[in-house]
Amino acid sequence: MRAFIYKSFIFTAVVVVALQFGGCSGSNNSNATAPTNGVPAGANTNAGANTSLSNSSTYPPLALAVANGDLENLDGSKFKVADRKGEVLLLNMWGVWCGPCRNEMPHLVEMQDKLRDQGFRVIGLNVGDEDHKPESTEKINKFAAEMKLNYELVRAPEDVQVGMVAVTKFDGVPQSLLIDRSGRLRGVFLGGSPNTITKMRETVDKVVAEQ
Repeated sequence: MRAFIYKSFIFTAVVVVALQFGGCSGSNNSNATAPTNGVPAGANTNAGANTSLSNSSTYPPLALAVANGDLENLDGSKFKVADRKGEVLLLNMWGVWCGPCRNEMPHLVEMQDKLRDQGFRVIGLNVGDEDHKPESTEKINKFAAEMKLNYELVRAPEDVQVGMVAVTKFDGVPQSLLIDRSGRLRGVFLGGSPNTITKMRETVDKVVAEQ
């Protein structure tokens, strides 16, 4: 784990400086081989890209590791992203300790309020603490109350985190994937910069408006 993060540190730092998006490196990912399904040949999902994929005539399905991984609700129940077809999902990977995640959250709250009745759902995937241990339910609930979060918060297992990094090529938080009602990948958003948030809003509005 630490070796993986160390090896990606220089690359991530260069991307951050060059593109000036806010993000925290070192999400809870291992150096296990990451799945590569879910990204079309030539798709621009590298770490510098905040990509809508909206110019493609055929959208790629969500990576199986993300679609079929068990997400744990704070009450202990579990579900899969694949179970939520028919909804537009914004999968947002975050940590309590991540400043850019906090800065991004009011925008997620606003989008959830605005688009809830149109079948839009933000799902916050908690990556654990800075020591890569799961956050307690009490800590997450306290944080959610302080931030006035109005969307689902779940614990993301390591295989789901690794699956997201395989798509985004970015080992950091926040990072988000936008999934349409058919379970296809429609956007990749890295960091929490104003430009990223603007692009996220525009793409979410477009995908939610589709029927």
